[in-house]
Amino acid sequence: MMVISDETRKEGFEIFKKGLVRRLSPTHFIAKTQSVDGWQLIELKDGRWVCDCKLSNASCVHTYAALLQRSTARLQPDNTDQTGLKCRHCSSPDIRGCGYRFNSRGIMKRYFCNECHRKFSLRYVERSSEHFELGWLLNEIGMLTMKLTELLSDMNARLEILANVPINPKLPTGNGPIKTDQRI
Repeated sequence: MMVISDETRKEGFEIFKKGLVRRLSPTHFIAKTQSVDGWQLIELKDGRWVCDCKLSNASCVHTYAALLQRSTARLQPDNTDQTGLKCRHCSSPDIRGCGYRFNSRGIMKRYFCNECHRKFSLRYVERSSEHFELGWLLNEIGMLTMKLTELLSDMNARLEILANVPINPKLPTGNGPIKTDQRI
């Protein structure tokens, strides 16, 4: 049995309370670090929860925060009102819950119809689009920065070429219209 210090509990609870723990899969979580701007991966290996921060499990605040997230996720109340639910296939009100479905669209609550013996799903947890919008915005900023860097380096190369070209007195200077009968 591992003994967790009060300081580890306090810091882990702060990470959990601020919502800085994300579940990637049933065996993988990520937790935001407090000191630096980064994320730590917490995963289940050989029956033990292991964090990337390389601290022992007894003193790792990320592991404690992930385990809090894992244990409280099961305690969330079912916010779906089942009184008005009907089977999607036969419209029978005789249905019962039969678990959850985890996929790319989020967490779905599964139901079983006792009349037609078919299963169907309803959205249980809304998928947050905030993270996807932030990822898109960061991608766009990166692309714009890369394009701007390319344009500046191209302009710098052109200016270096122009700076090394000697001025020819026979060429027009651009201080007036070019005469068509002037020969170079």
